[in-house]
Amino acid sequence: MTQTPNPPAGWYPQGGQERWWDGNAWSDNFRPLGSEQAMFRPMQQPAYGQPPYGQPQYGQPQYGQPAYGQPAYGTPQPYAVQPVKESHTARNILIVFAVLFVLFVGGCIAVVAVVANKANDVINDDSPGGPNNPLTITEGKAFEVRGFQYADGWSISKEPVSQTWTIEGLKVTNERGKADRLDVKINLQRADEVLATAFCVAGDGFEKIPEHTTVTLTCTASDPLPDAYDKVTIQDVI
Repeated sequence: MTQTPNPPAGWYPQGGQERWWDGNAWSDNFRPLGSEQAMFRPMQQPAYGQPPYGQPQYGQPQYGQPAYGQPAYGTPQPYAVQPVKESHTARNILIVFAVLFVLFVGGCIAVVAVVANKANDVINDDSPGGPNNPLTITEGKAFEVRGFQYADGWSISKEPVSQTWTIEGLKVTNERGKADRLDVKINLQRADEVLATAFCVAGDGFEKIPEHTTVTLTCTASDPLPDAYDKVTIQDVI
């Protein structure tokens, strides 16, 4: 009679837990079901005979052991890794700041250039009545300073209360070819010595006089009217 071979040694489920089979008989060692993955796959049960009663069945996967070709329980499975899209946010922010910086620097340079040119024009302006070359005028007579035509009929008068002085009736027509501001000073001098100064503006001093328009200037002085002077001059402040 052919004897059925015993199953190999290993842990086998029995009564809601696992028990150690030493290859010939059951031991007294027990453990919870599924506490460890089986390290081998039992041999296929031969087609002949059945194992003795009470012996573990084999030819079927042990409890918790994966079937052939199936991943073991708890074993991490490979998965398709999605490519990480590279972020260019930081780079784009730096580019924006760089562009703004260039524009800012360029704007500052342009402003400085305009101011420098304006200052250069003022410094080198030697035209009669300009900032660097006072024009001698005669009280009450008409005169012209760089396109601003002053009418005759103006006069120098003393303020009775403050004892200061002012210019009355000083009218000017803008013939400069464009709207422009007017800000001048009139000096009372003895030879080349300035004794008193009055400042004259159109409107509030900030508004421009339209072309071909005549306005009356407002003149103020904080100096007292000199007892004697022999020259009156005018020159642009701006």
